[in-house]
Amino acid sequence: MRGLKYLLSRRLFVFMALSLVTISANAAQNTLETGIAYQLFEAKQPVAKILWFPSEQGVLPEEEAVATSLSKKGVDVIIPNLFDQYFLPNVPSSLFKVPSKDWVDLIHAAQNFHPQLPLFIVTSNLASAQVVKALVSVQQSEISNVGLILVNPNLYTKTPELGEKANYWPETAQLNLPVYIVQAELSPWRWQLANLQKTLMTGGSDVFLQLQENVRDRYYFRPDALAIEKQAAKQLPQELLVAMQRLAPYMLEKRASALPVQVAQKNSLLEQPKKKSENSIQTYQGNQHLPLRLLGLNGKKYDIKQYKGKVVLLNFWASWCPPCVHEMPSMARLKTKMKGEPFEILAVNLAEGKPAIKAFTQAHPVNFPILLDPKGSAVQAWKVFAYPSTYILDKKGQIRYALFGGFEWDSPEALQKIQALLNE
Repeated sequence: MRGLKYLLSRRLFVFMALSLVTISANAAQNTLETGIAYQLFEAKQPVAKILWFPSEQGVLPEEEAVATSLSKKGVDVIIPNLFDQYFLPNVPSSLFKVPSKDWVDLIHAAQNFHPQLPLFIVTSNLASAQVVKALVSVQQSEISNVGLILVNPNLYTKTPELGEKANYWPETAQLNLPVYIVQAELSPWRWQLANLQKTLMTGGSDVFLQLQENVRDRYYFRPDALAIEKQAAKQLPQELLVAMQRLAPYMLEKRASALPVQVAQKNSLLEQPKKKSENSIQTYQGNQHLPLRLLGLNGKKYDIKQYKGKVVLLNFWASWCPPCVHEMPSMARLKTKMKGEPFEILAVNLAEGKPAIKAFTQAHPVNFPILLDPKGSAVQAWKVFAYPSTYILDKKGQIRYALFGGFEWDSPEALQKIQALLNE
């Protein structure tokens, strides 16, 4: 009973402190004991601290603004600049050029900074993998008072080819921490949240999910942000405070990684994911006979099995995806060129409402059916991890080719492959 009272009182304290304390703060350049330059957004009477690892985008002014806001709520925020440390550009490959020791050392240094305060580690996108790997290494010894907040995390070893199973970095299943995931709804990754949660829980992690409705990945720093995304960005500091409140009670117990140290060292922190295939039509090697039974925007029922005897181009798209919008006209031109041939295009939309889709098709007329996938059933069955993604089926219903990314579908390459299937 005494332990329960302590847990509840500690949770209440953190909740009240994070919600009600308003303190002035300032940002200054400092140097940790690691020798790595960082910005400290310091609260006068801090009740918690955040170590914010920037993603492949580098240190963003939008994240600095969030840090300033949090510091006024009693949270010290540390933002290291690992790219500048090594004169690296703000590109994904730079994440893998930062020595693994730096990620680990920064976590240790943050633990030692105001050691009495709970430490929340925040990161996003591709940096999530490097942070998880570093935390597994840190957790070779038991740690407590540490929680992890991931914003739109990408923990895949690579973007899966169409039809392939998604593989997470091994450390994803070895981490043993309280984890809070903030995921944009308008993203193919949202359909993988349950699988990601299950994988993280394998190592003992407590995992909480928060879906940010009606926004795209990178919503809080997109140059083309919509009004609803700008509003969501303003709420990000409060979202992080809520995440901290949720994680706080689970951070009291001591936790260790589920992985022996020698194996953790074998899985190099510096390992770079394999490069995805070039943007060209690839021979498909995944599972066949995948289900597709959806309603169309026109109210009709569509079943992929009904298209035996035709070559079918099956496209997964969304109106908020620029490459999708760019390739749509070429798909319409392709359909026109194939007039009179046993050929069809089916375009499956990612869970958008009918008004948004109708507005899009009015602005960008198409001459092929638009299919609705409100529950993401087709996205999951066809293992779609990126937008746009396209499959080409032959007249027997076999998937012959696949590609993720935008493409000019009336190009010579596409025409040659489709014509060859029509001639079979």
